[in-house]
Amino acid sequence: MRMDLCLRRVALATTTATALAAASAVYAADPWADQVVSYSAGTNPEFGYENFNAAIGSPSRITGASHGFPAPVTPFAAAWPNDEVVSVGAGGHLTVRFDEPIRDLASNAFGVDVLIFGNAFFADLPDFSGVVTGLYEDGPFMVSVSKDGHVFVPLGQQFREGLFPTLSYLDLNGPYDPQPGSVPSDYTRPVNPAITMNDLMGRTFAEVVALYAGSGGGIPVDINSSGMSEISYLRIDVAADVEFAPEFDGFAAVPEPSSSAIAIAGALIFRRRRGG
Repeated sequence: MRMDLCLRRVALATTTATALAAASAVYAADPWADQVVSYSAGTNPEFGYENFNAAIGSPSRITGASHGFPAPVTPFAAAWPNDEVVSVGAGGHLTVRFDEPIRDLASNAFGVDVLIFGNAFFADLPDFSGVVTGLYEDGPFMVSVSKDGHVFVPLGQQFREGLFPTLSYLDLNGPYDPQPGSVPSDYTRPVNPAITMNDLMGRTFAEVVALYAGSGGGIPVDINSSGMSEISYLRIDVAADVEFAPEFDGFAAVPEPSSSAIAIAGALIFRRRRGG
């Protein structure tokens, strides 16, 4: 990862030593990966980023606390310390297990069944103004899924760390706000996959938050092509020729929408439109 850029962003954002424990998801009791079943760092992982337990539990909402620079995670300021993300280098793999099965349901938002959180982030060069000028992401990877942990079925497509970098809170004052917000985003709700990088280029931080529509971002994955109605294991494989090792911060199952979830989402949208 581009450590120098991340540290510059943290330095710009940090004026306080306040940290906040990761907030739980609004709509699911335990949507996170619960165990790393197997891990191989590969040939070129980011040095020092081989703590595979970083992929367990909720993706980070506050980053940098272990280094004395706590700040909210935003699409312009990704999770970066080695206790928050794990690197999977060329030829490596990471397999995680979920206690509760991930289900392929037509009612899941946008047909997405699980979200993968990395540490990609939007560029806003040259002035760190919070206007999207590009996307920083590492190498691609493949995803396979399994019901029993023995037979894995590839999903047949290549995934990347972008396009939707993590957003921790919906009410931040800006992309480098040093204070955590009071309205956590939903790490189990995907961003509309129809949104493209062209749609995001030139957008301000506030406009990006609006396009996320309550979501916390994440890489959308539909398990439908596996032919299985539910899975409990997800495996990431990185090709042997990948130059830049992707890094991962967590996984979240996308639950079936409920009436209470829809009501909460509607309230957040109303509040945003009113400028609250």
